[in-house]
Amino acid sequence: MKKLYTVTDLGGGDGGKGAVVHKLSSLNKAHTIIKVGGAQGSHGVRTSYGENFNFSQFGCGTFEGAKTYLSELMVIDPYLLLDEGRRLKYHWGIGNIFDYIAIDAQALCITPFHLIASQLTEMSRKKKQKGTVGIGAGEAVLGAEKHPESSIRARDFGSPGLRDKLAAIRLQKTEDLQEIISLVPEFWKKDQEQAKILLELLADDNFVDDVVEAFNLVGSSVKVFDRDYLSQQILGRDGVVVVESSHGILTDRYHGFCPYVSRLRTVPEFSWKLLEDCAYDGEIVKIALTRAYQIRHGAGPMVTENSDWSENLLPGSSKQDNRWQGKVRIGPLDFVSLRYALEVCGGPQMFSGLALTWFDQIQSMGKWDWCEKYQGELNDEFFTSSGCIKFNPEIGQGKTKHQEGLSAELFRVRPDVTSYKIGTKNQKELFDFSKELINNQLNMPISMISFGPTEKDKICF
Repeated sequence: MKKLYTVTDLGGGDGGKGAVVHKLSSLNKAHTIIKVGGAQGSHGVRTSYGENFNFSQFGCGTFEGAKTYLSELMVIDPYLLLDEGRRLKYHWGIGNIFDYIAIDAQALCITPFHLIASQLTEMSRKKKQKGTVGIGAGEAVLGAEKHPESSIRARDFGSPGLRDKLAAIRLQKTEDLQEIISLVPEFWKKDQEQAKILLELLADDNFVDDVVEAFNLVGSSVKVFDRDYLSQQILGRDGVVVVESSHGILTDRYHGFCPYVSRLRTVPEFSWKLLEDCAYDGEIVKIALTRAYQIRHGAGPMVTENSDWSENLLPGSSKQDNRWQGKVRIGPLDFVSLRYALEVCGGPQMFSGLALTWFDQIQSMGKWDWCEKYQGELNDEFFTSSGCIKFNPEIGQGKTKHQEGLSAELFRVRPDVTSYKIGTKNQKELFDFSKELINNQLNMPISMISFGPTEKDKICF
């Protein structure tokens, strides 16, 4: 038997992908996690037997013995990959950790020069923050589009031309950053020292050699394969596979709320197309997910934001404010944006069901708040007569301008919030109510509800 799960976050990220992937891995004894997206994801996993780890490039089934395959749809960070592997090895005792992971030869690599560009650019924005994880994934994607000849892929580990490519990227980023470098004296004082350190690294010729050494170490530690390995040795094998994505639909490069988006494509159609290209012939279960409340890490439209909730809901969620992403914001569940995200993916019929995560935090509040519609005059360029966000399937520069207009409208409107008292309802009552609500609002069934942090706290249906 062959079976594969895909997991898609319908929000802006941070929806609970790590715990859902871990549950699916534990429940089904998955043999492989296929990673798509970017290395900047931070997927928290807590197990019932004591492990607690935030995964970025290793799959969230690692503690269950699942191997990881970083696919051609993954943007990897070799430095962070080494660090993550060492932490799993020395803190959690997985001695042969790099035997648990393999990389597609086409996987795009982030370099420290992309990180430098990302962080300097965000510092230059000062109060007009866009938000970034700050490791340079978007810069790597942009660089590969503009200068494909010097982009680094996993196949380049150990190659004679690796240093020349790194030197070319360093030179490109130095040239691209000239205007921003001239503005460093105008940065916030708390950022000027960090900017100085970054610029010293950018100017250090010897640093290129250090990067070459680190990248080659990854190449000698981790096996690199072409797509045939994925199609034959992973997808051609009996058993269960889970496709673990980073980010959320609302940060998709073209369909997210620009400019507060990733440069990556976060819609699941690319994963589904990869499976098709590999002639996967097993069962596919497509899971969408959302927290039981809305969350967004960093700047951007969030109609239901309610800062009063932070003290009750954020502790324990492993999401902290930081310089690059900014503030973690939460509020009532936003069915308007969820319906839009589903339409971006092709509609609710594209999914087998919804995983509703972090419901235990809603229980602790004693009520469940959600938004079915927005208040205020809705611009018919961006909203339907029934109040839904219009989906424009086009991509490209023109689409970006349209999405920027949509973002401006979303900053203007206000939520119409419904509050439902939970009280002492048991899990069966809460499931029955959630099932009816999700069906009414999103026209899809519930596949899983999470009543706590570990795999034993998640009920599947």
